[in-house]
Amino acid sequence: MSFLKGIASTAGAAFSIATSATYDIDWKDIKVREAVIVHWKEVKEKADAALPLAGLRLTKEQKTKLDELLKHQGVFPNEPTDYLLDNLPDAIPPASLNRIIGGVIDDCLKNHNHHDIPTIASGIEEAE
Repeated sequence: MSFLKGIASTAGAAFSIATSATYDIDWKDIKVREAVIVHWKEVKEKADAALPLAGLRLTKEQKTKLDELLKHQGVFPNEPTDYLLDNLPDAIPPASLNRIIGGVIDDCLKNHNHHDIPTIASGIEEAE
């Protein structure tokens, strides 16, 4: 039964990615970074759901980088770090980021003005 749930989850993520709109987001932009931080819970949820497909879409180097960023846990951390956000576009191509979480970020950039951005850990000491 667990196997079928896994297949259904992966199929749902694949359908969601395939049918989603595409966005032109600069993932190194400070406003994008702030939107990711503010909406991390939703970003994490969508990104974690897409992880089973990562092996199909990423190069070996990208998979290695993503695994390093996820600290070999197989899911995104509960809180983002500067290190994760700085390096994520190198592990997951921007076009894929756009498909997976672009809707959340695009909506935030167009409709919200966040003044209190939470401070996040650097994450550098954890990556060494």
